Amino acid sequence: MPNPTIYDVAKAAGVGVGTVSRVLNNSTRVSPETQEKVLNAIRELGFRRSKVARQLSTGTQHRNIGAIMPYITPPSFVERLRGMQMALNHQDNHFNLILYTVSDPDRQHEQMLAIIDQSTVDGLLITTLNVSDEQRDLLTQAGIPFVLLSDVCADEANCISPDNIYGGTLATEHLLKLGHRCVAYVGDEFPNSYGVPTSELRYKGYLSALEEYGIPFNSDYVALGEHGEETAYKLTLRLLELAEPPTGIFAMSDIQAVGCIQAIREAGLRVPEDISVIGFDDVQLSRYLGLTTIRQHLEQSGYLGMQILLDMLITPDHVVSRQLPSLELVVRGTTQPLR
Repeated sequence: MPNPTIYDVAKAAGVGVGTVSRVLNNSTRVSPETQEKVLNAIRELGFRRSKVARQLSTGTQHRNIGAIMPYITPPSFVERLRGMQMALNHQDNHFNLILYTVSDPDRQHEQMLAIIDQSTVDGLLITTLNVSDEQRDLLTQAGIPFVLLSDVCADEANCISPDNIYGGTLATEHLLKLGHRCVAYVGDEFPNSYGVPTSELRYKGYLSALEEYGIPFNSDYVALGEHGEETAYKLTLRLLELAEPPTGIFAMSDIQAVGCIQAIREAGLRVPEDISVIGFDDVQLSRYLGLTTIRQHLEQSGYLGMQILLDMLITPDHVVSRQLPSLELVVRGTTQPLR
């Protein structure tokens, strides 16, 4: 069945085409009763206004790129957004960046459907969300190219991802090479509410390093909870109450590492003299705090992801694949050899 047109909507609502156009453009020159008739007809017919028609009616030629993510305030997401904007700034074309957040994991599918149905974006950057096969198919059918800034990529050209297992191994190995044998892992519960496996992957790296160095696994040294500084603070206090507390802590993110350090200091201990702490991400805050961490090139991931998406929009026959640099160990002042 062909897609319904603006003329079909006008006929179903019993109004003129001009009235439908005014409703679509949010004009105040339409009575509430008439507006409701038109909106009901739009819903019943499944009418979707094309981006081209919208641009012609408003006289604009801007193209919209959406970025959808669970949060926008944590430093790791801010740095990715900065990279996206930098890539857009390097383009002569007129692109707008529209941000969407999924504050409730149960509403992710609903929000994705709304983005597709409203036809507001020409392309979509999806950050740290588990995208189902159904959602991928819907985006493809709607003609919306998308790029994943994900923690897991299955050799997909439209995906930018760090090697989280390697990063977890690298962080834990750093503490082990310094002579620490009682090493704890502070991370998110997994799988988390968004179905993102970041914590689990970094934990696998932690286990791999322990095994490589012949360190027996101790479940008491694994502290998991909701993502955030406050939870990491509480988890660390529990670790410090153990009969043999850890001498080194690998926190799965820099923000959680900050919570760990706060708990250690409030307990009257010193970092790194009594307990070494290493984080993961290398957000701007960690540089100011002198935090030892794993650099995963967050800003560059946003930049590269946006470059791929721009290729898909501007030169779809010539999309250049891009990869992040390898993860790096950045040694600062929160780790030292075991005394």
